[in-house]
Amino acid sequence: MKRVITLCILSSLAVVTQAHEGAEGVIKDRMDSFKANKESMKAIKGNLGGDASVIAKEALAIQDWANQMTDFFPEGSTQSPSEALPAIWENFEDFKARAAANANAAGDLANLARSGADASALTNGFKALGKTCKDCHNDYKE
Repeated sequence: MKRVITLCILSSLAVVTQAHEGAEGVIKDRMDSFKANKESMKAIKGNLGGDASVIAKEALAIQDWANQMTDFFPEGSTQSPSEALPAIWENFEDFKARAAANANAAGDLANLARSGADASALTNGFKALGKTCKDCHNDYKE
């Protein structure tokens, strides 16, 4: 079983490495930040019935990224392997609003975790945060 898990981990690392291969500058920086964001989401999900301090910490990391995310999308930064759609720059105000919604949902989840909310409330906060990710990805990511 340990061998299977190890092989799965190694395979997923190879896929991530290939996905970022050739990325440079601001595109690489934002891809790395989104990767860290995904890891934060996984950590939160894994602690919904556990350590609220982990949830708060990771939610604040997501909030921090969301608050600076739009700075990593300068006009014309669409070179491969970017998955950013041109719609981002065609609707940049909406893109900024969605980043703000993501930051707000992350902050709300962090506040829930710090307040001692129960697992149900934390799960609902996590779902609300995930929805802000999905809403943006649906319109602005390949």
